[in-house]
Amino acid sequence: MRYWAEKTRRQALVLALTVFAAFSLGAFASRWLIPLTQNLIAQTSAPIIPNPPESALKVAEQLQEAFVWVARKVEPSTVTIMTPGPTVRRFQFRFPPFPSPDPFEEFFRRFFERGIPSPPEEESEQQERLRPRGSGVIVSPDGYILTNRHVVEGVKRIVVALWNDKRFEAKVVGSDEVTDIAVLKIEPGETKLVPATLGDSDKVRVGEWAIAVGNPFGLRQTMTVGIISAIGRRPTETGAIDIGYTEFIQTDAAINPGNSGGPLCNIRGEVIGINTAISSPTGGNVGIGFAIPINTVKFVMEQIIKRGKVVRGWLGVELQEVSDLPDPTALGLKEPRGAVIVRVLPNSPAEKAGLQPQDVIVEFNGVPIRSIAHLQSLVGRTPPGTVVPLKVVRGGKEMVVQVRVGERTPEVVAEAMREAEWRGMTVGELTEELRRQMNIPANVRGVVVLAVEPNSPSARAGIRQGDIITVLANQQISSVADFVRVTRTIRPNRSAPVTIRRETATTMLIIPPEQ
Repeated sequence: MRYWAEKTRRQALVLALTVFAAFSLGAFASRWLIPLTQNLIAQTSAPIIPNPPESALKVAEQLQEAFVWVARKVEPSTVTIMTPGPTVRRFQFRFPPFPSPDPFEEFFRRFFERGIPSPPEEESEQQERLRPRGSGVIVSPDGYILTNRHVVEGVKRIVVALWNDKRFEAKVVGSDEVTDIAVLKIEPGETKLVPATLGDSDKVRVGEWAIAVGNPFGLRQTMTVGIISAIGRRPTETGAIDIGYTEFIQTDAAINPGNSGGPLCNIRGEVIGINTAISSPTGGNVGIGFAIPINTVKFVMEQIIKRGKVVRGWLGVELQEVSDLPDPTALGLKEPRGAVIVRVLPNSPAEKAGLQPQDVIVEFNGVPIRSIAHLQSLVGRTPPGTVVPLKVVRGGKEMVVQVRVGERTPEVVAEAMREAEWRGMTVGELTEELRRQMNIPANVRGVVVLAVEPNSPSARAGIRQGDIITVLANQQISSVADFVRVTRTIRPNRSAPVTIRRETATTMLIIPPEQ
């Protein structure tokens, strides 16, 4: 009995000591630890930031709503260009007849409306898979669509997917290699299309908002925002081949593979360009994208729809940038702008108008000239036969010359320049002077090889300087114009037979494809 009483007293003592320690610790914490902790929290907490001014929020929200409005306006006009990819095999899978004990199977069944596939029960026929290839923009209620030529080049079947995933077979109405523009046509039937509003790219200014819409990497209806970084970019500045009659708008709005052919818009939702290229060491967006100005695109589109081809104006001059001159004031210029004539081609519109070498073209039809590409674009968009005023500076004096714009054709240009280049060889007319120097009989017709680039297809075929090309791709060659006409019919991936005369011998060579 005494044992249990002693044990009870010890337990009571332990309990009392425990309660006392708890109260003491609580008092210590409330007196020292809690204030210390609060002090530490106060020292480490972020400072309280006051709410932004209501006026600033209102401006930001208004801009935000402007972007939302542009998205709603432009997205229904933006389409996905799809082409057949590799064929794929479709399988029919059987599903468990009873609920699966596997929780993951149940998860997939409930949320993805399918189970984890069991071994195939039956194989169906092969089906063609359509893959996103680029973007496009609807420009008319009856189904005309703009895109890039490189998006649809060499494709046998084209399917256009609208914003709501309605799909239509499309045909190529025509394309233009110079500007990389193609016009497609679909038959919408009862479907009401939403054409985009086309703006005026001549009014675009550096610093304005730029909004790109398209399908980068197949991610449909993607919208990115930036600004206009530059205007009037020459093709050579973008890494493209300078074939004239085009210039680019530069933007830092994200443009990636798949955006090609899609619209670049301003803050009003007007299309100011067609996205076409990027400058990137990685293949992805690094903030330097390029679009073809919509005014150039409209000219090309109208020509293709009306004529099935693009007819361009032509002056017939070789030009140099004023900005490339070490001292533009030597030509009497007040400011370094315009394009300097370095050569006037014979029988050209420029020669007939009296233009001369060292004339500086500063205005074309009232529009100030900022670069060669700008002048070429304006001339190219002018219908042949149109008489336009050119303001030039000659010997420090301004004068206006009336020029009747001619039609630019490969044959006319080749005949005027009297030389052409193809697959690494440059050829020229076989003049009487060359016949005498090379002792070539009068009955031999052809063009003479003026130069051959090392390691080019022509060099690998054995073409040499001084060879006379008489037959190319089974076509008789009598002039540079003939040479240009025939080369335009040869596909880049095809070899071409050529017959040459070398000294007194005649032989045939095979020009390999371009790489």
